[in-house]
Amino acid sequence: MTAAILVSTYNGEKYLAEQLESLLAQTGAEIEIFVRDDGSSDGTAEILKEYAKNHGNFHYELAKNVGVGNSFMELLYSVPDTFDYYALSDQDDIWLPQKIFEAAKFLRERGGLLYTSNQECTDAEGNSLGMRYGADEKMHMSPEEIMSSNTLAGCTMVMTNGFFVKVTDPAARPTPRLLKNRIHDVWLAEAAALCGGLVYDSRSFIKYRQHAGNVVGAYGDGLLKRLKKKFKKLFCPESRNGRSMLAKEAVRAFPAEAQGFPLLLDCALAKKTKLLKHGKELRSHTGESRAGFFIKVMAGWF
Repeated sequence: MTAAILVSTYNGEKYLAEQLESLLAQTGAEIEIFVRDDGSSDGTAEILKEYAKNHGNFHYELAKNVGVGNSFMELLYSVPDTFDYYALSDQDDIWLPQKIFEAAKFLRERGGLLYTSNQECTDAEGNSLGMRYGADEKMHMSPEEIMSSNTLAGCTMVMTNGFFVKVTDPAARPTPRLLKNRIHDVWLAEAAALCGGLVYDSRSFIKYRQHAGNVVGAYGDGLLKRLKKKFKKLFCPESRNGRSMLAKEAVRAFPAEAQGFPLLLDCALAKKTKLLKHGKELRSHTGESRAGFFIKVMAGWF
């Protein structure tokens, strides 16, 4: 069994070496590690250079900054289509040695295309904080749920070769604008859900480090950060319309599969009357108030 592990780095010198060591220690698979550095200004490049010098299965590229979503997808597009499995890794976590093996086994047993899992959260020093999700917690697995609020972490994702070929097809690639708004993990989860191959493992084979520099963390944003995001949406059109934009891109990229999801088709059209008609169901995935949802729809921000 062969597997490509894809890592996007950005100013990750503090925790990067520990994560790379855990990737190199994977058991039960022949692995190749591919890294795209998204314009780091710290010592990340030197760490990557050292690992490439010492490990023949380690490859890296120093590239311009395009943001985490576009960086991961650009990396995905650049690697060979010859591996059995493809896994995404953040720069600051720690993988257990059996991560790839267990994910591949889970996919085979369930006939899945894209594996996702729970995460064991840790503090900055690696001390356990417990599991991110309870065993009975409902995860968002349908295209409509993922469009509304994604609960699946990109750092746990492992995909089959067949799914890799599907999502790297030039005709099925999302726009850079979408990937700035909703990033790569949302897109991949949405695509897998549309294709009927999204699976979730309530176990965890990674230690998901929580620290001040997380792009996305387990415990959500504080009040100040939430207010900043809302303020940004007022003055930055690129940060708006995440749901309708995702739905529209999904319908364009996977037209045949999307026909089985009429609500997603309506969301892609973003007609206010239809969105308000489906408001109760759409709000159930986000926890939005009725008034808040109404304002977003009428303002054209859905």
